Amino acid sequence: MKRISILLVAVMVLSTIIATAEPFKDVPFSHWAYDAVNKLAAKGILQGYPDGTFKGKQTVTRYALAMVTAKMLANVEQMLETGVGSNLVTKADLQTLEKLTVEFADELALLGVKVTALEDDMQVVKEDVSMLKRDVDGIKDYMAKGGMEKVKLSGDMLVRHTNLITNRDGNPVGNNDNVRTESQIRFKFKANIDENITAVARWRMFIKASDNNNPSVNPAGPMGGGFGSGVGGIGALTAADGIVDLAYLHIKDMFRFGGDFTFGRNLYSHGHNMLLNNYVDAVRYYKRSGDVDVVFQSIYDRHVGNYKDSNAVDYRNVWNLNLDTKYRDHDLYMGIYAQEEPNALGVDVAAYGLAGAQILALNNIAPVAAGTYQKSDSRWDVEFGSKGPISRNGHWDYDLGFAYTNYELDVVNTAATTWVSPEMQSWMGHVAVKWDSKKEWAAKLAYTFADDESMGAVSVNNDMRYLDFPETPYEDIARGNNYFRNGLLNMGDLKLQAEYRPRNTKHYFRVAGDFLNELDETVSNDLARYQAGHGNVAIPVAFNKTNTAYDRWNNFMTADAKAVVFTFEYRYQLAENTRIRVGYTNFEMDGDETKLNGATAAVAAGRGNNGDYDFNMFWAEVYSQF
Repeated sequence: MKRISILLVAVMVLSTIIATAEPFKDVPFSHWAYDAVNKLAAKGILQGYPDGTFKGKQTVTRYALAMVTAKMLANVEQMLETGVGSNLVTKADLQTLEKLTVEFADELALLGVKVTALEDDMQVVKEDVSMLKRDVDGIKDYMAKGGMEKVKLSGDMLVRHTNLITNRDGNPVGNNDNVRTESQIRFKFKANIDENITAVARWRMFIKASDNNNPSVNPAGPMGGGFGSGVGGIGALTAADGIVDLAYLHIKDMFRFGGDFTFGRNLYSHGHNMLLNNYVDAVRYYKRSGDVDVVFQSIYDRHVGNYKDSNAVDYRNVWNLNLDTKYRDHDLYMGIYAQEEPNALGVDVAAYGLAGAQILALNNIAPVAAGTYQKSDSRWDVEFGSKGPISRNGHWDYDLGFAYTNYELDVVNTAATTWVSPEMQSWMGHVAVKWDSKKEWAAKLAYTFADDESMGAVSVNNDMRYLDFPETPYEDIARGNNYFRNGLLNMGDLKLQAEYRPRNTKHYFRVAGDFLNELDETVSNDLARYQAGHGNVAIPVAFNKTNTAYDRWNNFMTADAKAVVFTFEYRYQLAENTRIRVGYTNFEMDGDETKLNGATAAVAAGRGNNGDYDFNMFWAEVYSQF
């Protein structure tokens, strides 16, 4: 605070000096050198004659110029010693003085002027200017966060109405259509402890206004429960009521080596949001090193092991390192995630069975043989990519991102067991080409995929667009269902999107079409073997993979996973802090739930036979900030 106070006083003093500085009376305003002469005079570097004139037309000798140089050197030295006006001396000024001292070295020596200290003075000025810039940036940031206002209260409110119509009536028994109106209100408290420490907390509450769906019929279905019930709700959002979704302490320059720390729950997103885009509890360190933004954090994770051990929930943190930089006009990034299950050797898992991240959603999991134990369970992910312009005219841009996941589960066998230790190495990718007219129209062509060994995202929330948060690759296809809560599995999504943004209006229109298809129809990875009951035996040569777990290794859990998703969205900016959004989603499956198998006819997907369903969904929401 002392440094900031000194800076503010210096700024006021210097502004007074600048305001009172007047040009020489014999230098007319129209003269070509007026600005240069006036600027040097205002800084106190150049002084005229006692009568207030500059006498620019008078013939000057080398000795006279040396006298002027000596005066300028003396003024600069005084500024540096007193600190008053030192920030007005630029690097260019010092370089000019340096050239003058070299030119008039002999004359200045006769005047007794010490010129060898100029380089030292220049270095002092550089350091002072650098410190001043940091102080100014700190003040700007401090004022942007509320300045001296200690506690600030803000918040937002969302009211959303949905009408979802499925073809699942009667399977299961009952009416599975939903008409629901729900509200979310959040109160955010922000405390500026000082210029370097900020504390933030936000409390969230859900209000379910109406629901014509009988929760006892299908409470955990794709639209079962509610917006805040703790199970899949609107747009596959899973959240609880009456919780604190933000609670963190942000500290700038905590140590001498610099950098910022954030402790607690915050909203994190990185890259193309394939692996991380959610509220997480973490200890986070940020520092800019040269041209690279470095983030290192430990994310708290409540985890159930891939073999359910004797503890229902384990703690196993996710270590994360994010690197971001800019090369010319391109944004480059890389994120590394690693997670290790504590040694669980000695825990008998015979009564539990396999429950991996993707297997949890599947049924009929074969039990693990008695005497088989989990020794280790580890996973690490890398997401990397870039985004930037394609053409010089600014109309074309690209997005490019890939994620590699390596998962290994070490199973210790006895003499009587030969269970496979699953190893999964997967790739996910997202490629997009975008065109923007820079006026009203914009369009995008994108393709997102994940192979059959994908373990899904670390943590992704697909209902963040109402907050103007970055769009995830799974945003539109996840609305109204729980299929893509963890991203894609053995599927590809071709997306076509067009946007219309009329200039000088409050309107916005978006139309998108997603074409989903299965990548591999004959999956036989290690976890698929467990699912099919072949975790401890070789896959039979004559085994028919049609209509089996091998054939359903995808997000839909159908034999032939195909779908077309149509999305329409309209926004209207009702006020500066209030927006209305209306949308419609049509989710139509094109593939078969079961394939033709001998005399058994194929069954079309989307009828709810295996948890799959077609649906139409309309939503309307009002979002306001206060």
